[in-house]
Amino acid sequence: MKIILPENISEITLDQFQRYYKLSQREDLDELDFNKRKIEIFSKIPFQKVGNIKQSDYDFIIGQIDKALNVNCEFVDRFKMNGIEFGFIPNFDEMTVNELGDIREYQDKEDELHKLMAILFRPVSGKDLLGNYTIEDYNGTAKYSELMKQTPMHIVNGALGFFLSLHNELEIAIQKSMVEALTKGAAV
Repeated sequence: MKIILPENISEITLDQFQRYYKLSQREDLDELDFNKRKIEIFSKIPFQKVGNIKQSDYDFIIGQIDKALNVNCEFVDRFKMNGIEFGFIPNFDEMTVNELGDIREYQDKEDELHKLMAILFRPVSGKDLLGNYTIEDYNGTAKYSELMKQTPMHIVNGALGFFLSLHNELEIAIQKSMVEALTKGAAV
């Protein structure tokens, strides 16, 4: 039997990650059942056949999957999937109320990450000679959320890392601004 294993996180889809996350939340599985189901998710070997794998291959497969899952990712602002070029929201100052509301709705829900990705990445609708681009106007997540389940995890993790960095920078700026305001108020 020939199986294909992910060599790095770019070979893992958001759908596989969401299934793995859901598996990791289960408390009714022992380590063996958990690992057999993990192999099923990432190798497409049916659960019933995982038990027939040689122990040395089983150990290698588990190690390879764990290695692929634990790779740091850089932010990628554009990527192609199914012949469509998707671009990350190019200007947060121009975000709509609906975009921001939906981002807040889905940002902390692993089972809804495909919807978050459908907000953050939309088809590129125009480009200029300087490399700037525009994306389709936001009309909800229904059109692209199912397709986003096929997004490679390095794209997803890069976008989430970008948001975490942005959030931390904004928090520091707000704290700094508050200290300056309090200092000015105390000096008066």
